[in-house]
Formats: sequence, C-alpha cells, structure tokens
Amino acid sequence: MRHVDALVVGSGAGGATTAATLAAAGVQTLVLEEGPDVGPGTFRQFSQDQMRAQYRNRGQLVALGLPPITYAEGRCVGGSTEINSGLYHRPSQALLEGWTRGWSVVDLTSEGMGPISDAIEHNLNVSTFPDRVPTASAFLASGAQRLGWFSTEVPRWFDHATGRRQSMTLTYLAYARERGAQIVSGAWVRRLEIDRGRAVAAEVEHSDGRVERIGFDVVFVCGGAVQSAALLLRSGVRRNVGRTLSMHPTVKAVAFSDLIGSDPSDVPVTQVREFAPDMTIGGSATDAPLLALALLPTAVGVDRVLDFGPDAGIYYAAIRSSGRGRIRVVRGMRDPLVTFRLPTDDFARLQSAMGRLLMVLLAAGSEQVVASVHGGQPISSDAQIPAEVTRMTRRAADLMTVHVCSSVPMGEDREICAVDSHGASHEVAGVIVNDASIVNGAPGINPQGTVMALAIRNAEHFLTQRGVHPAAREFA
Repeated sequence: MRHVDALVVGSGAGGATTAATLAAAGVQTLVLEEGPDVGPGTFRQFSQDQMRAQYRNRGQLVALGLPPITYAEGRCVGGSTEINSGLYHRPSQALLEGWTRGWSVVDLTSEGMGPISDAIEHNLNVSTFPDRVPTASAFLASGAQRLGWFSTEVPRWFDHATGRRQSMTLTYLAYARERGAQIVSGAWVRRLEIDRGRAVAAEVEHSDGRVERIGFDVVFVCGGAVQSAALLLRSGVRRNVGRTLSMHPTVKAVAFSDLIGSDPSDVPVTQVREFAPDMTIGGSATDAPLLALALLPTAVGVDRVLDFGPDAGIYYAAIRSSGRGRIRVVRGMRDPLVTFRLPTDDFARLQSAMGRLLMVLLAAGSEQVVASVHGGQPISSDAQIPAEVTRMTRRAADLMTVHVCSSVPMGEDREICAVDSHGASHEVAGVIVNDASIVNGAPGINPQGTVMALAIRNAEHFLTQRGVHPAAREFA
C-alpha cells in the first residue's frame, strides 16, 4: 500500500484549489479524479462530443421529485469548470453573515475572504469583455432596459487575448503539478477506510479494473455536492450528510429573433439582477442538441430544430429555493439516488420567474417566445403570458439546475452541521470536505467563486494548524 501526506478526491473548483494550496506549501499531494484527462480545447464547448467525454452520464442526471429537476456534473480532470461557462461571482458580505448566523460558522468574513478572492481573480484573469458583449447578451440587456430592470455583464474566467476559458486544467491544476502534486485520472474512490474514528486509507478502483488501497494522513473530499456526500455515506459517515442538498431550480424559454445571434460554443454573459439574489434571469448555451431538449416538450417540437440556427436562443430564470434534497446510496449501484422536494411557495415563485422571463424576451424584440413546458405554445405578446404561466403545473414543468450544493453543511452546530467551519468532519478525524458540499444553502449566484475561496481558506487553515506557512496565493 502506498501512502501520501494528503489525498484529494476530485479535481474541480474545490479539489484543484486545495491541491494547489497544499502542493505550493510542500505537502505531498495526490489528486484522484474519477473521469478522464481530456486536454483543454479537445472538444467544442457544449457539444455532443464533450457531453460524451466530460459529463457524468452524458449530462443526463435527475433529482427525482414532483417535478423532477435535471442537472449536470463534470466528470473529468478539472471537473465542472471544464464544461461550464466560467461565470464568476464573489461571495457577498450578506451571504457570509447569513451563514455565520444561521449555521454558527466562525472566522468567515468578507475581510478575510476578500484577499483570497483577489488572488483567484488574478490567477483566472476574471474579467469582462474588453469591447462589447456578444449579440445574444445584448439582446437580453435590451429587454431589461426597456422594462427598466437592472442588468449587468457578469465577469468570467476568460483570456480574451487567446479566447480560452481559464478552467482548472489551465490554472490551479497546472500550478499544482508544477509544485509536485500528482494527478491520477480514471480513479474512483469506492470508500474511505476508517480505523478507530480516523480515516486512514482509500479503496480506489482504476479504469482498468485494478483496485488499490492508498493510505494518507488526511483526505480532502472534493467530488462535488452529490459525489462527496455519496462517498461519505459509502464510508459510514452519515451524521447530517446528504440531507440538506440545495439548488437553484430553473425554468427555460426559447426566444426567436434575428437579433439574437447565438454562438453554439458560448453563453450570454448578461444577467438580469433586478430581483436578485432570490431570482436571476440569464442566457444558456444554444446549440442544436440543447435546443432540441428545450423544445421537445413544447408544441413546437424538434422537427425543425436544425433550421433555427443563430436566430434562436435559450434563456433561463433561476430562483433560490428553500427546498431540500436528499442523497442516498443504493447497494449495488455506483451512482447515488438524488431526490428534491420543491415547496409550494417556491413553485409559485418559479411560475412568476417564467412570467418575467417571457416578458423580458418579448421586450427585447422576440418574434416568438416558447416556454419550455409540456405543451408550451409560441407567444408574441404580453397578453399571452398568463396562459403560458398557468400551463406550467408541477406535472408539466421542465426544470433544471446547474448549481447543486449544501449536502455536507459546515458550522459549529453539530445538531445540523456535518463538518466544522473549516470543513473538518465532526464525526471522523482526518476528513476535510472542501467543495460545494459545504456551501450552506443556495447562494443565489454561481457558487464556484465562493467554493474556490472557501477551499483555499480551509486548506490554508489546515496548513497553519500544523505549523506550515501557506505559499503566496497569486501565481507568478
């Protein structure tokens, strides 16, 4: 059995930043990633080929409930940072204060997190478009302006000079490798071995069928909100694990206009924040397969989907939900069972979100808009919106989300929290959870900037507790 100082399970936003922080401080670090190592730019963003290679189950995942909610996970080196648009938000002071009060989280302030976010934004070149936003973004902004609603361009990790997103493979994982971290792909951690209250080893199944036992001094679990909770549950770590899954339930609509000019390899960067953080309107990737999924339940159908081209755009409205989901492991199944209960009040807010989404798309100049609901009809005037909102019942709704979190909540209140304020398990020594799992509730923003800042904060706390001085946060 080989042994490492620190084992990092997962290589996404949490795992990559954890590995970079540890390796830069001289800690022997091994990163295990279940998915393949696919080089940046191998596939067109949001294409079918990318979905086959870099998404878990080719992007077909669902949280069961009424209605069910589909979601996606990255399953590759770099995790979901390789498949998403890279939109970036800092955690706000109000958000951090809410977690401090509601979950008894200590040492979590905007003053402490701000310098970490500064470094992240430097390392990822977080920025806005140097000139003007693409037409699909400007389309949404024009609708908001006509309604008097506030909208803004959301910055993202992007190098506009090269046209490349600054995902984890190009940034924090590359930096971790330079500092001596080893990254092994095609390695699924079946379970953690626990001896007398301490995690001591991982049972790892490699893609070639080989099973290996790897010992460690500490393990950082960074597989994402669903997979991290599932690993803990398979390992017998159950207290407050997998019972508080949170997300941003999202409705979609398809707008048709020659003003849109959709780019199938990118997403609009404009968001309508008039109703934030409880409701946000934005744009999604729009290529033929995704357009077909959005139109499939509607009266328009998919027969002409290849004819629409850049004149069609998928837009969304997302809410912060008070609902909670559950993650369960099932004997004989590799992937867990995920369920989510959407409260009645939240469903009513989703109907309101759909109405506002249709309104802003019509205000932008859409010739027609189709709500992605079962039986959805093309509409061309505000007077038709109430009928389409009424059509969106629990059984007719077509919901999705791209942000799942909160399955292993952090804080000092052991009655409701699974890990402490810096991610260390309350139940088992030697286990630190350091990804979206510990985010305490749906934040109302893309959570990856928050996840990265928390992961660096927690990894640095681990180092200082052991008398090791963290390295500089900014890359040379």
